[in-house]
Amino acid sequence: MKNKTFETIWNLASPYLKKGVMKNFVLHTRGVIEAMELLLREEEGDESILIPAAILHDVGWSKVPVALQKSKESGDRKKALELHLEFSAPIIREILEKVSYDQEKIDQIVEIVKAHKFQEPEDSEKQLLIDADTLSDAFKKQFYSDVQSYETTPQGLYNFRKENKFYTSAAKKLFDKEIEERRKEFQK
Repeated sequence: MKNKTFETIWNLASPYLKKGVMKNFVLHTRGVIEAMELLLREEEGDESILIPAAILHDVGWSKVPVALQKSKESGDRKKALELHLEFSAPIIREILEKVSYDQEKIDQIVEIVKAHKFQEPEDSEKQLLIDADTLSDAFKKQFYSDVQSYETTPQGLYNFRKENKFYTSAAKKLFDKEIEERRKEFQK
């Protein structure tokens, strides 16, 4: 991140990301930021909204009970996902108000983050966050971290991730390249 404000937002968000236990949210969020930066080279979007959304999209996990985060039950997993979205809004507002972010942009960022699960948004900025979130899953560090977090094999995670859906052709193209690299690595 080359932007001072984005770095400050990252520094304020990091303690929240470290509290999530379902997976390594600091590593994941770095990947989502990288994915968003790559997508914004190919797709139109407002960096001043989308980069903070990428940084802040998972801060709500900090408030989700550990038992729900670690549960293998599908009902618990769904509840945990719902709660992380619900808990995100006040945290996002608090962080962005600390850096005197524009109130209209704060509102947009909250709405984009709240839409990154359980929705099929038509808004391109919401789609870009979903695509960046999904694309990051194929990046090398994230992929192997997820293998450990989800107690699976590289082949198992590869098979699961291959089913990922994308809104933009840029994300799909980047994902296909990355996930193919992961397959080559673990099949050596």
